[in-house]
Amino acid sequence: MDDADKLSVLVGVLCLVGSMFFSASETAITSYDQRRAARLVEEGGPQGKALRQWVEQPVTVLSAILLGNNVVNTLLTATATALAIRQLEGGVHDEYAVPVAVVAVTGLLLVFGEILPKALGRVYWKTLSVPMLRVLHVFGRLTLPVTWLLAKITDSIVSRATAGEANGAGPAGITSGELGYLVRQAEREGTIRSDQAAMLQGVFRFEAKTVRDIMVPLDRVTAVDMSWDLEQITRVAMASGHSRLPVYVRDVDNVRGVLHIKQLVGLSATEPGEDTLQRIMRMPVFVSESLLIHDLLRRFKEQRVHLAIVVDDAGDAVGVVTLEDVLEQIVGEIFDESDRLPAVSPAERFGIFYLDGQDSLARVEEVLDVEFDEIDGVDSIGDLLCRLAGQTPIAGSVFVWENVRFKVLAADARHIIRVSIEVVELGDEEDD
Repeated sequence: MDDADKLSVLVGVLCLVGSMFFSASETAITSYDQRRAARLVEEGGPQGKALRQWVEQPVTVLSAILLGNNVVNTLLTATATALAIRQLEGGVHDEYAVPVAVVAVTGLLLVFGEILPKALGRVYWKTLSVPMLRVLHVFGRLTLPVTWLLAKITDSIVSRATAGEANGAGPAGITSGELGYLVRQAEREGTIRSDQAAMLQGVFRFEAKTVRDIMVPLDRVTAVDMSWDLEQITRVAMASGHSRLPVYVRDVDNVRGVLHIKQLVGLSATEPGEDTLQRIMRMPVFVSESLLIHDLLRRFKEQRVHLAIVVDDAGDAVGVVTLEDVLEQIVGEIFDESDRLPAVSPAERFGIFYLDGQDSLARVEEVLDVEFDEIDGVDSIGDLLCRLAGQTPIAGSVFVWENVRFKVLAADARHIIRVSIEVVELGDEEDD
């Protein structure tokens, strides 16, 4: 092999490396999340500077990548063909020089110039994108006339082809379903904690829930009759553990006001109950059971109240909803001094694990080393069991789903508080 052949081999190797670089950069850069890139550009810094051209002029960057890839691939093919002709010239197989070169170069480009670098670029896009963009920025400056011309031609064709669509709609925004998926993925990867994931999922579910989903039915509400004397009213109010109670006349669904317990302080037990209640109670706020809870939260803020009476389509009172009920949809069960906490069991005992109702299904998958099929609108254990039962199940309820037994240990009217979980065999599941 003479010096010319050695130079051809060196050029061929460099072209193959260049092909690997351009192919990997194409996949890595196009895999980069656009919203993340835009945020880094806004924040500035070294990464933002490298990403700026990709965010603002993506066609220019792609033109540089494709120009470089085509140049090195063409040069590699020509070099390999010339080398094969020189090596086989004058031999008995010199007529096979070109086919041998084509087959060899095609195989090299497929494996090392396309498949391998693109697979690596897809996996390591976070690590590779920024340094590759810096190299491409230099390459783009060196080939500026060509890349500029290619970008202009491409932009002109694309703008004409998409003119009708561009007038009708803007860029598609990310949906709450996609956000929910990202949260679940982040939890599985350990980027965020399970309690953080549960809170974020609560925010996404917030939009779809109505007052009917979170209210306390009227037959479970502690209320006071306006005809009672102050001593009885005070006794019931103190025993209830609530700071606000509905006030009714004769029937509990005939609500006339809301009593704040602090208003009872300093009152004499001998004062007439009805006259005193008329003076200290506040006018009730009535809301429809079909009202969305984000609209309910807005009404609570605007009217500066913490409790509302829920009415049905006929105007009859059917329940009570509080600001605490709304907030619990995001942060989970809120316990105060008057609430009795559920007994905390060991984390694991004889293969049985104990979790909170607001823990996510991803947490169950992690604890039991299982994998569930995703169900739309179901993110937490409580969501799943309520879906299976068709309502909030009572303590002691047992469910078997995908070879996992769930037992409700503690629950109230609206929430599943504590559950036990364990993997069961197929035979055990059938016995249940």
